Amino acid sequence: MSSQSLTIKKFIPYLVVALFASLLTAGILWAVAPRLFQPANLQSAQEPKVMAAAFKVPTGSNDAFGPDSFINASKRVSAAVVNIDTVSVVSTAPNIPDEFRDFFPSDIFGGEQKQVQGAGSGFIIRSDGYILTNEHVVRDAQGLKITLTNGKKYNGKVVGVDAQTDLAVVKIDARNLPVVEMGDSKNLVPGQWVIAIGNPYGLHGTVTAGIISALQRSLEDPEQRGQLIQTDAAINPGNSGGPLLDLSGKVVGINEAIIANSQGLGFAIPINLAKTVSADLIAKGRVQRPATPWLGVAIGEVTEQIASYYGLANTAGAIIQVYPNSPAARAGLNDGDIIVQINRQKINTPDDVSKIVKGCKVGQVLDVMVYRDAKPKVFKVRLEERPQQTNQQRSGLNPFGG
Repeated sequence: MSSQSLTIKKFIPYLVVALFASLLTAGILWAVAPRLFQPANLQSAQEPKVMAAAFKVPTGSNDAFGPDSFINASKRVSAAVVNIDTVSVVSTAPNIPDEFRDFFPSDIFGGEQKQVQGAGSGFIIRSDGYILTNEHVVRDAQGLKITLTNGKKYNGKVVGVDAQTDLAVVKIDARNLPVVEMGDSKNLVPGQWVIAIGNPYGLHGTVTAGIISALQRSLEDPEQRGQLIQTDAAINPGNSGGPLLDLSGKVVGINEAIIANSQGLGFAIPINLAKTVSADLIAKGRVQRPATPWLGVAIGEVTEQIASYYGLANTAGAIIQVYPNSPAARAGLNDGDIIVQINRQKINTPDDVSKIVKGCKVGQVLDVMVYRDAKPKVFKVRLEERPQQTNQQRSGLNPFGG
């Protein structure tokens, strides 16, 4: 027998074993493959891992995103959300200084008093009837009607307001009320899910959802760092004062305003700020802050028409309207005066007046030069502390209604 035949014969047992193993493996795969590769098995083995990673809630909430997340969060709070109806009396006559009335038809000045109804939202923060809302919801209201989720109605009274933060506390005579759970707004992050609850256009208990678009927004100066939460959760007139929730159902903000003619640009007050302000309002009726200097005038731009009417060479300066019982009024300033200098600093625009006054102290005396009766006059004005009700509201906002 040749050596080649002996070599082949030597490897025959190994070939038999390999062939048997191959057949055994094929048989096992034939038996289990149909069950292993069914679509249901593939989904249950892989999809939950992908979903859990994709929808894990950011820092600030311990709950994972699930099909009932929004339902559970809104249920935890909805019973403590209230509707606030207001009645105010306003004048239909335009508030125009006497010096400018020659520019307008005389029949527009015979305005009358009329009642105006408003609506907003709020939420119960104490079981004995304390409700948090926006200052602009209750501003100038002569009557408040609070409606709970269960339909019960109460007369409300304003405990305190803070125009600077646009927050207010209202009280109703009730006990053992459901309350919201306060969250922690310092843990919020852009991209985090949030839920808005309120009464837009009078539609009670409306729930919408979105994300936090940005933090620390300022609407007075978009270039500067502020304190507002920006969200794209759908909000509309009537949402003012309603809660902004995280997915655990905790209140992280108070719906405040939108930018007119925009979509997905809503703003809320952080709940941490509201905790501090509401505590002061309940305890003292006001927020105590360092005194802010107050001149006591509303300022406007000098247009070319106004400059021509006054016989001015240019539009430098700031035309004023004087608040009653203010430092400016006591010093002798009048509606229609045009401020051209303060402490010998030239005034080019209304912003110049604001900057100078903000840089002064309460009690400081200013030399204010105004243009009146075709000649300059100088008045000494002693700055006083700004009363809370005259705090300027944020410019550029469109409150939700109230």
